[in-house]
Amino acid sequence: MKRARNASSEILAAAREVTARQGAGNLTIDSVAREIGMSKGGVLYNFPSKKALLSALLQEMIEEHLVSMSEIDQAKLNATLRRHLHSFIAENDLKADLSMAILAAAAENPELLDPLRNMIESDQRKVTSETTDPIGAQVILAALDGLRFQHLLCMPPYDTKTRGAIQDRIGSMIDDLR
Repeated sequence: MKRARNASSEILAAAREVTARQGAGNLTIDSVAREIGMSKGGVLYNFPSKKALLSALLQEMIEEHLVSMSEIDQAKLNATLRRHLHSFIAENDLKADLSMAILAAAAENPELLDPLRNMIESDQRKVTSETTDPIGAQVILAALDGLRFQHLLCMPPYDTKTRGAIQDRIGSMIDDLR
């Protein structure tokens, strides 16, 4: 067994593996401790509760999303929508582990999703402020959200060709917005 120490990133990686392999309902402090080969006390040293662990997983997901979005130039027309499309395309290659962590957070304590809700509300305001067609922009954002939630819920994915065509069409719709 590993000693208790600041092993937050290793513990979060182990929690992601547990949720990806066993499902959100099986994420416990004990399951994470077994996954990482650390005592339960070692995990609790870093995350004093399951709520703290879930909150950190969600924060990690938000940070990864923001990093992906930062790769698109903010000066471009409809930059926030372009950033969301870019982030969605990047997420297609990710395992569903963070998605499962989100489901675990929502099931365990819906208030844990407040930072995600705040980010979504802020992005919606930004999207509508960047265009003269706020309804069109909201439709595109809703389509991206629908595709993202389809991925989150592990619904059957489109084949690669169709998925690419959908992403291209959404990109064209963004280009057509003014």
